[in-house]
Amino acid sequence: MLQELRFRICTTDPDTPMMLHEGKLAQEFGVSRTPIRQVLQRLSFEHLLETRSGVGTVVSTLDPAQRNLHFSMLSDMLTLCTRCCAPNFAMPARIQIATIGELAANPGDAGVESYFAIRARFLELVSGLVLDPIAAEAHAALHWRVIRWRMQAARKDIEAAFSTLRATVSAASKAQTPADLLSDLAAET
Repeated sequence: MLQELRFRICTTDPDTPMMLHEGKLAQEFGVSRTPIRQVLQRLSFEHLLETRSGVGTVVSTLDPAQRNLHFSMLSDMLTLCTRCCAPNFAMPARIQIATIGELAANPGDAGVESYFAIRARFLELVSGLVLDPIAAEAHAALHWRVIRWRMQAARKDIEAAFSTLRATVSAASKAQTPADLLSDLAAET
């Protein structure tokens, strides 16, 4: 449910208002309102949603004037995370990097769904390298905002989006340490 709602949020035109209703989502996913409420709270924490008094839960707006600031903030957070990341890659992280590299190189239908899924896995990998839980959560929230911007670009030119993603993952696979990977990502963001 969480990934499905993230996908909907990230692929919705930022100029199109989108409201989320607990009851409708619970019915759609065939669950009670409690897990829906937990998912919506997580999405609010990631600043993908906001709750407005008298209105309800809506998708947070993306202000084009702040796009560069959002990318810059993610870059700064990645730089900060180099100070609190794992000293070396564990084998599962190396396997994840290789898997993400394969997925990016051979994305199948190469649609926005594939692009989103690979970006989400990459975000999970990077956040998992950050040992401090507060920094990892802050990184994830900032990264989701940037993914929304990247998804808008992917909707317009999926080939260019995949090309950039392949370059990012290729650089990540060459990093010797998690700090190197985070530094490389900070430099390119």
